[in-house]
Amino acid sequence: MRDIPGENTPENVQVIIDEGRRLSDLVTDILDISKLQATVSQLNLSKLSLTKKIEAVLTRYNKLKEQDGYTIEFIKSEEVFVMADEIKLLQVIYNLINNAINYTGPDKKVVIKQTIKDNKVKIEIIDTGEGIEKENIPLIWDRYFKVEKNHKRAKVGTGLGLSIVKNILELHNASFGVESKVGKGSDFWFEMEVV
Repeated sequence: MRDIPGENTPENVQVIIDEGRRLSDLVTDILDISKLQATVSQLNLSKLSLTKKIEAVLTRYNKLKEQDGYTIEFIKSEEVFVMADEIKLLQVIYNLINNAINYTGPDKKVVIKQTIKDNKVKIEIIDTGEGIEKENIPLIWDRYFKVEKNHKRAKVGTGLGLSIVKNILELHNASFGVESKVGKGSDFWFEMEVV
């Protein structure tokens, strides 16, 4: 960079920093998915407030909301507790919210719903993006799968986030899925037993 004039601009330095972070994220995701699929990863279960964990993740997104105009709404009625591995559950929440932010529509709106029914809590992360075509829904949990559309995710994601989510939720014996309509957006969800 020292031989070409103008290469030491703040923009170029930021590109280098961003690419370094992207590579670091990729390595971390590959290690995480490898551990999960090799069943080397074990759960360190404890009783925790799922509601508070979601709120903690949302505080990390405050800067994004301020800078880029995103709206992230958390709809809940009461605090709910589950038995879970705190670090892994935080990763699930983070990955699903990050996925929704990457795919949401021009309104930049993401909604998180927490509902309780029959001693189970259901968490939904809803975006207003282009949605997922029916034939692609079974594939989204696969490693490196990305929807072939012009989403921001094509530029930023590692393609491992949803595969990591799937593996962690399976370790917790949690049910999970996605409902999506093309042109309307997607609703990723998971359910866990309330304690």
